[in-house]
Amino acid sequence: MSSRIALYPGCSLEGTSSSFETSVAAVFEKLGIEYDTLKDWNCCGATSAHALDHELYMALNLRNLSLAEEQGYEEIFAPCAACYHRLASANLELSNNADLADALKSETGLNYRGSVKVRNVLDLLTNVVGRERIEAAIEVPLSGIRVACYYGCLNTRIPRSDCFDDREYPMSMDRIVTALGAEVIDWSYKTECCGASLFMTAPAASAKLCGRILKDAEARDVNCIAVACPLCQNNLDAKQEEIRAKAGIPRAIPVVFITQLMGLAYGIDERHLQLESSIVPFNLKPAGATT
Repeated sequence: MSSRIALYPGCSLEGTSSSFETSVAAVFEKLGIEYDTLKDWNCCGATSAHALDHELYMALNLRNLSLAEEQGYEEIFAPCAACYHRLASANLELSNNADLADALKSETGLNYRGSVKVRNVLDLLTNVVGRERIEAAIEVPLSGIRVACYYGCLNTRIPRSDCFDDREYPMSMDRIVTALGAEVIDWSYKTECCGASLFMTAPAASAKLCGRILKDAEARDVNCIAVACPLCQNNLDAKQEEIRAKAGIPRAIPVVFITQLMGLAYGIDERHLQLESSIVPFNLKPAGATT
């Protein structure tokens, strides 16, 4: 596997969602995926900069893309869905808007040539690693675990671009979890918005959105919800007790990163997966586990 891949961790993975970065590292090592962390990266602007100052948002991401190109990387993968969306959207706009690209290059002194491809974790696992390699690393199939795969609203929705998966009913995570031996449910909330950063500015609205997602998952008798986004994980996990009380949801549902589930199937020490870091604990064991 080429080491010309750069991890863009973003702010969340080096903070509140460090378990995502830790589990990515453990799983990718098991799969033999070589990558480096992008040096001197900056914030992508997350969920606000692009709405408040479009040129600032573009400049922030132009710098990250330029750094990747200067450091010799052919691809960036961004585990955070917001980071992925910002980097991929900016990359697309730079390639389609020559006037803006020239203005930004003149203002910043950055001469990005557009050679870097942006992927998220699901894209990388599906189209670079592949199912055969994912299955080959399994030591403890996740039999007996029933999973709702939740993609959120950003991972498959880069406007005006080709997508690695179906925009409205994606299946890439479903196929990965199925390959791990778990049972995946068919449901209607896999790309519904959880509220993203509204949990800080409009918590009632975010709680209502999360309540719908959790209520539907609970009604389908899942053991956990699998995610590939730090904000989705935080929103569905951190205030779940309060949300459940308001929405009348009878039991708690663990919300885990896809790489944590993969690590469990790969027999990786749970300390390296940080499964205990979530508010709702994930303490299920696959049917074939010995401990």
